[in-house]
Amino acid sequence: GKWEDCDPSVCAVPEVCRTSSGPDSGNSCKFPFRFHGKTYTSCARWTWSGVNYGKYWCSTKTDRNGNHVNGQGNYGFCGFCDNTACGCGGCGVIDGRPKVVAAQA
Repeated sequence: GKWEDCDPSVCAVPEVCRTSSGPDSGNSCKFPFRFHGKTYTSCARWTWSGVNYGKYWCSTKTDRNGNHVNGQGNYGFCGFCDNTACGCGGCGVIDGRPKVVAAQA
């Protein structure tokens, strides 16, 4: 017993970035997460072709080393600029797309 549930009326509960669509819609993003050798501290741009091209996504499940658990639908798409926890607080829009923090190698 060192840990217990926190009553949000008594202690601060950090804002959580939740996915708004995708295979794991409604789950929380796990930041930071590593994917293809890069570490993301905010939602990442979907660069694969198809209907989701250009959307922003996050991992909803990581292993104990922070690596995205791929191939099992453990991701979702982020709703942007209305949730600062997604890494887009006060981001504004550049060329019609939300500005986000770049990945770190």
